[in-house]
Amino acid sequence: MQQDLCKVGQYFQWDQKKVLGEGRISVIYQGLNSKDNSIIAIKKFRSDLLQNKNFYLRELLKQEELLLRMMQPENFIKCIALEETQNSVYWITELAETSLRQEMIQAENGKLKMEQVINLCKNLLDGYLFLINQNVLHQDIKPEGILKKNNQYYYSDLGNGYMISRFQGENSQTNYQSPQKTLNQIYTGKCDIWSIGIILYECLSGSVPIIHNNETQIAKEFTDAYQNEPIYDFIIQCIKYSESERLSWEQVYSHPFVINQLDIKVDVKIEQSYPIFKEEFLKKTLPANLYLMIGLNSQTDNIERLTKQEFIQSAKKQSPNSSSKEINSLFYEIAGFKATHITHKDISNWQNRIKNRLKGDRGYHHQLMSQEQTEQDNQLKNLPVLKWTINLDKQRLKNVSLLYPEVVEIILSIKASMIKFNTKLDDLFNKYDPNQIGGITKQQLDKIIMKIYPEGRNDVVMSHVFQFINQFQNGKISKAEFQFCIFDLDIQEIIKKRN
Repeated sequence: MQQDLCKVGQYFQWDQKKVLGEGRISVIYQGLNSKDNSIIAIKKFRSDLLQNKNFYLRELLKQEELLLRMMQPENFIKCIALEETQNSVYWITELAETSLRQEMIQAENGKLKMEQVINLCKNLLDGYLFLINQNVLHQDIKPEGILKKNNQYYYSDLGNGYMISRFQGENSQTNYQSPQKTLNQIYTGKCDIWSIGIILYECLSGSVPIIHNNETQIAKEFTDAYQNEPIYDFIIQCIKYSESERLSWEQVYSHPFVINQLDIKVDVKIEQSYPIFKEEFLKKTLPANLYLMIGLNSQTDNIERLTKQEFIQSAKKQSPNSSSKEINSLFYEIAGFKATHITHKDISNWQNRIKNRLKGDRGYHHQLMSQEQTEQDNQLKNLPVLKWTINLDKQRLKNVSLLYPEVVEIILSIKASMIKFNTKLDDLFNKYDPNQIGGITKQQLDKIIMKIYPEGRNDVVMSHVFQFINQFQNGKISKAEFQFCIFDLDIQEIIKKRN
């Protein structure tokens, strides 16, 4: 019995026989927090995912856990701590009573009662507002990842498990992925609307609908049983096969069922307005010294740094119509997710980055190559850059959902810097792939990005840039992929089509 007991960190232990669940990338155990003798859940991530060659996966998991633990969003299971060993990463979370999947298995014919489904839908939509506000997609909503406690349903994570499994080359498809994702087509945030709709459909009917001839086939029994219920039209509109016909998130939160039956009254455009708020806030404060402006409105005498609360209270005075969520997000963008204080330098660096972008001057344009090396390799300047025409296809792009504004800005900044300093692709790879391993690693790409943003760092954003450029999903970026994603693609046109 003793050999089955494991321990991580100072207080957390578990019995390997007490498995609560198992997924593509982790195993979840019931554990004990010896500090207060509370029962907890311990999510242990697969050791083979976290080898040195996949170092950035550790950072992705750590950033996701940190965001959940610091922000404590509603309708997400509470994160207590993160523990890390040489072989694995462990999430310590509160213990849920059951999962939606287990609840469906135990229900008669796999069907939940209408009041349960309405409660489920309300909890999922309340929780998804956090993802909208963070401008990210979940991409992996499924019954196994929805937990229940005290008659409330919770997301168990932000969906990074999907991105990690795709990075590993696993194409695990589920009934809850939208047709566009399953077929590796370009998709938008509507993929998560599909997932929620399919889950609601299954909870009421006991099975998922069949896809036939590019249409979602709604069972006659489902229509006969629920067509007069307010939830019926909502579900049907969420699971339209074509994205153009499916509800958008604005339409989800303005649907009569959501407003009247779930009593969710929110203008999702306000929740999505953070990028607009950020630029308006900057423009409003450009003529003045933002740090002094905020500092003069704070209650502190400390001129070296402001606490998070002081920053939020003071910034609110500068922008009284903004939400607390927007200002909170602004603090973390300027100071970083781990920060508890903000300094004059933090604000100055952030202002410079945004001002450059507002002027159309993307990034700092630091040279990615030394001038001396460029001159020494003068004979390479007129060589054509490698073109890739065989295995990379603009119509079958992978990880398009990762192209949110910060990722796009970095990609365009890399392109702008290389053009400005006439940096050739061969020269770049000679410098950043000196051992000729066949591509640029995540760590090397980080160095390139930090050349462009020497004063700023966001590990999650840099990880997403790597994931997008690494179209072959083999852990290193080839010249072909770099050329294709940085120079051949019209990123802004892709964003327009996606939206």
